[in-house]
Amino acid sequence: MHDTFLNQNLYESITHLCEEHSIAKILNLTITVHTHSHITEQSIREYFSDRNSSLIGDRTNILVQKKDIEPLTATINQIDGEKFE
Repeated sequence: MHDTFLNQNLYESITHLCEEHSIAKILNLTITVHTHSHITEQSIREYFSDRNSSLIGDRTNILVQKKDIEPLTATINQIDGEKFE
C-alpha cells in the first residue's frame, strides 16, 4: 500500500521535472529506492501507462537501484530525454 503512494509521488515528481525542463519523452530514468521497496521498472511503466502518459515508452531505459535509504522514499538520480521542439 505504501509503495502505491511512493509510485504516485514518483509519477508527480517525474512529470513535474519533465515539464520544467521541456522533456517530451524520457530515454533514461534512474531512481533509488529502499531495499525492501516493491517499486520496480515494471511498476513504474504500468503507473505511467495507466495514466496515459507518453513520457515513458518502449525505448525508455529504467534503472531502479535498491539501497539502504530511508523507507518509503525515493531519489530521482537521472532523467535524460528528448526535448520538445
